[in-house]
Amino acid sequence: MALITKINGLAYGSINKYNNLAKGSTKKVGGTRNYLDNNAVSKALDNSGSGHEIFIADSNGDFRFDHDDAMSVSFWIKPGWNISLNTSIYLFSTHNVGGANGNTDGFFIFYYEPHNRLYAQWRSNNGGAVQVRQNFWHFHNNYSTYAVAYAAAGLGTTFWNSSNRGNVGDDDYTLITITRGTANTSLYSNFKLYWNAADCGQGFYKTGSGGGQGTVSQSSSTDKLVSLGDYGWGFRLAGNNTETKYNSLTIWDKELSSSEVTELYNSGAPMHVGTHSAYANCVGWYNFEEDGVGEISGNESFAINGDSNLEAK
Repeated sequence: MALITKINGLAYGSINKYNNLAKGSTKKVGGTRNYLDNNAVSKALDNSGSGHEIFIADSNGDFRFDHDDAMSVSFWIKPGWNISLNTSIYLFSTHNVGGANGNTDGFFIFYYEPHNRLYAQWRSNNGGAVQVRQNFWHFHNNYSTYAVAYAAAGLGTTFWNSSNRGNVGDDDYTLITITRGTANTSLYSNFKLYWNAADCGQGFYKTGSGGGQGTVSQSSSTDKLVSLGDYGWGFRLAGNNTETKYNSLTIWDKELSSSEVTELYNSGAPMHVGTHSAYANCVGWYNFEEDGVGEISGNESFAINGDSNLEAK
């Protein structure tokens, strides 16, 4: 897949990140710009295939997380879908560049609208069989363990959509954060969802190794294709009704603590991540401001293609 760095024929500035820094490096990158937070990126609704993607074809090895690497993913989202979506919408995904399919060492965050569930999972494809570790949280049941996610989301008994965004920060955006520790399990002790700064609790899978099948075994030897608002492999449905907007994507090589997620939430306003206490562990920060230039130095670029676009928040 060719990396396209134009928006409707106009040159698109690089959105950069660390280059040639080892995992766990304590080096912070100086000289970051002022963070104005005027723009977001919108994923086109067209689901006919490639041509409308928002993605990085990584080449520096910054996102080569395997099944037992600590990591976190966080992004601000403003849903554009309505209650007629009736399927899954992938919000974030990674898998091997050049892999045989989307199950090759992938990590996925997606919302299943018919059941009001937010899933997060990692997968491998060994010997022709798919292995999965996952958990999911649903937001409309105010009883037992589900009451924690119910309170965190603030959606009430109506599902998450453009008319019911629940608890939000500035401009009706919600911060979604997934954190994972060093165990190959999706149990709450190792794998958490935060809605804004609120921990959503243990999710559906509570015992054993968590949800899924088999034992996931991923390799950290292959670069990743990182996608926003899409599955990345096959470029599936990205929503309906109006375009969903994303802002200030961050990827970390550590399991963010509850206090670090609260710091990132910043009382509802996307922050200058260069001032975050865990910034040394931030391997990607993409805020989609103005010319698209990011805040971490390096040579990687997000491609924003076709009808996907930068627009005012």
